[in-house]
Amino acid sequence: MGKTSFRFLWTGQTAANAGDILYIAGLISVLYIITGSAVYMAMLPFFSMAARFLSALIAPLLLDRFQLEKLLAVSQLGKTAVLFVLSIFLHFYMREDTVSILFIFVIAIAFLDGWASPARNALLPRLVEKNELVKANSFIAVIDQTVQLGMWPLGAVLVSIIGATWVVWITFILYILSTLFMLMIVRTEKTKRKNSSTGEEENQFKGFKEGWKTIWTTPYLLLISVTEVIESSANVVWIAAIMYVYVAEVLHAGEAWWGYINASFFAGLLIGGILGLKYAQLLESHIKRIISAGAVVLALVTLVFGFLDNAFIALFLSAVFGFASQLKGIAQQTLIQTNVREALLPKVYSAQEAAYFASFGVSTLLFGYLTDLHGARFIFFLSAGLLLLSSVLLILYRGLLEKNQHLPGVKVT
Repeated sequence: MGKTSFRFLWTGQTAANAGDILYIAGLISVLYIITGSAVYMAMLPFFSMAARFLSALIAPLLLDRFQLEKLLAVSQLGKTAVLFVLSIFLHFYMREDTVSILFIFVIAIAFLDGWASPARNALLPRLVEKNELVKANSFIAVIDQTVQLGMWPLGAVLVSIIGATWVVWITFILYILSTLFMLMIVRTEKTKRKNSSTGEEENQFKGFKEGWKTIWTTPYLLLISVTEVIESSANVVWIAAIMYVYVAEVLHAGEAWWGYINASFFAGLLIGGILGLKYAQLLESHIKRIISAGAVVLALVTLVFGFLDNAFIALFLSAVFGFASQLKGIAQQTLIQTNVREALLPKVYSAQEAAYFASFGVSTLLFGYLTDLHGARFIFFLSAGLLLLSSVLLILYRGLLEKNQHLPGVKVT
């Protein structure tokens, strides 16, 4: 994990992630001050997710044409350029009648960011040795969660001290740093590209469907993808809109408890990442068990949440949920990275992310509607049911999670 290119990757991504949080914190403040409407603030994640979904759909076409590190750099450079224009817009032109223009910038930045995640995840196995993948994934998870834990409160403080517009300018500086680090990533392996005799249009269509086809024809990828889609729907219960209602109606606690539970969740994620980093070899030798056991823990914790009325127990269980979710995620990430062929890996990630974004987006609207009808406790029971379904599938078909299956899209070592 000491390779220079890997250090550039995680450093650049850390700067970008920190900037993303500050940028959203700034925009939320701007929207609240100008409109005073919760609806406008809720439209931020909606438009962002919709743009990421579309970006993930077309990502395979770009992944076929550009090297991963160049795609990362172009994505971040594009985000930086758009944010620069947005910063000027906020400074001089932001008014209630120009709010719709603000969302155009949000969509553009999210769309450009949609390429980055599959490219980063697919690039990682090329920058570290195979036997260090668990450690590398755990390390990046720890960094990501540390940024999440630290930047949200810092963003709130900065907004209150220097104002939302200047916070967005700080994001611009972080984006510049991220772009520079992405440009400095050294390519350690060259992807072998096969030239086909078919026309360009056919090649583009082939690239578009390759990730989906690989998932569909590879049993363990299909199992992971299906269960992750189910879990992404179930995890909607953790969004602010539902947790806010849960804290008020079920726990009968003050507004601050939503923040405490959220922080506890991220703390669990952080602890899971640290333990994954420390015990990487142990985790790697029990990947199949960790994925299945993690799914069971997530289901049981969510089910207990539905029966709870004690805020302190909820605080503890939130950390347990984050912990189990992190270890399961690291295990799945490593399993995919060590088995899928290098050329197909970014396309598989793109297809998975498109499915996850679509599932999460639809479930956000559906769960919000059901929360209004039946209350937050019902939503946790519904979520627990989905997670139980996911865990049952993983247990019943755990044999598919074996490494090095001789199937399409899978490495043979």
